[in-house]
Amino acid sequence: MDFERAQNDVTVYPIEDADRFLRNPAMGWVVYIDAFEKPFPDADEYWKRQDPNIGMASILYIRVPWSQLELEEGRYAWQADDNYRKLISMALERGLKLAFRVYVDSKDAYRQATPQFVFDAGADGYANETKNGVSFRTPYVLDAVFQAKFAKFVEAFASEYDKSDIVDFIDAQGLGWWGEMHNLGYLIGARKKRAFQWIVRLYSDHFRHVLLGGQYGKGSFGFALQEWAIRELGYVIRRDSFGSPIWFKPGDKRKIAALWPSVPVFAENCYHTFAGRPEWYEGDGFPTLRDMMARVVQDAMEMRANTLDLRNPEDAELWVSAAPDLVRDFALRCGYRFVMTELTYPVEMEAGRAYAIRHRWKNVGVGKLPNENRNWRSKYRLSFALLSDRDSGVPVCRTLADAEPGEWLLGSEYAYESRFACGDIPAGGYDLAVALVNTERGDEPEIALAMEGELPDRRWYKIGRVNVVNEKGGEANG
Repeated sequence: MDFERAQNDVTVYPIEDADRFLRNPAMGWVVYIDAFEKPFPDADEYWKRQDPNIGMASILYIRVPWSQLELEEGRYAWQADDNYRKLISMALERGLKLAFRVYVDSKDAYRQATPQFVFDAGADGYANETKNGVSFRTPYVLDAVFQAKFAKFVEAFASEYDKSDIVDFIDAQGLGWWGEMHNLGYLIGARKKRAFQWIVRLYSDHFRHVLLGGQYGKGSFGFALQEWAIRELGYVIRRDSFGSPIWFKPGDKRKIAALWPSVPVFAENCYHTFAGRPEWYEGDGFPTLRDMMARVVQDAMEMRANTLDLRNPEDAELWVSAAPDLVRDFALRCGYRFVMTELTYPVEMEAGRAYAIRHRWKNVGVGKLPNENRNWRSKYRLSFALLSDRDSGVPVCRTLADAEPGEWLLGSEYAYESRFACGDIPAGGYDLAVALVNTERGDEPEIALAMEGELPDRRWYKIGRVNVVNEKGGEANG
């Protein structure tokens, strides 16, 4: 190696912060805007009601009919719907990332899910009766007109939302009842494969920077096709029915566990709008609301989930009032939560020379950072830096460590020896700091670590002091 171990090494043991909520990409509690039985809520009213529930939430998930996003052909909600635009901007102002599922099947929808202009252009379809007895049309998935029109929508959708700084994931399938990829019995044999591969390739061709998820489970498409999307196109697992002894049985869990740790899991609670229908979870054998909630969180922990849903305001209010301990427990254990356990480094360095620093890490979260996903391209890297002084936290030099945080899993520790060097910097005292940086955004810190020493709003973590001397022996006290 082209660096040396110094004679003046010191070893420190950073202090784990086990109690602070970390709002990080692609993990955490999720709140919903679910446009099935009614249109988008008023933005101000929605956030007034949801604000008390988002203290430990990270993502706003929007489940929406295609027709509500494409108001007229080529005219989109993000351009023309002021209330929708406000819902989005207010989510981002609150530090929440976005996630979407766009569905095309009108089953139980408050409006026709596929825009009428698609049928006016000649798309073939069938009637789907809603809960209110109204019949809306749903297109046949392999219809050429439908596919052409939806492809144009996905292209525009990706142009607006293939941005990992604001979007965490897309449910990139959305066919069948409720967008869950089932009740498509007319697709048989080769037609089934054609339909599945068309929709997943359409999304993966246009979304290159955000995570893409597929509903993983029994439905109209077999596990072989679903695992093809995971293996070949980098899809993550999206799975509903968490907590249900009926719809999420041990066999379902074993299928998901068999894919771990290659594939992260994004979970969804089976039960929602439960304030008005306790018979739903009571009928599944739960004596109380809390019993149901505890089973949901237990399933999520067992499956090493990155996310789980507080869902709509009426559900989120019950979660935070009836089970605040469960909400906190999942928030502090879900996904990934990285801690440096040990660091050995030289307390004195000569400018222009390279030194060895040795460091150890652990993940105390149950899930994983999906860094190796093909759409993220291992963009998150460990970086060590010397900061200019104790207050400003501006790096005067930094280097990337050869470590892959996407490999860090609960129950193991990961040890590294890395090269650290600074060029021609002034002699003096500096803070040695570490961060998880985004290499696609100028190597700026982005991932919060579960350690003490974080600089406010900068996410560099100070872990020691270094005195830099120049080649003539000059130095300054720090």
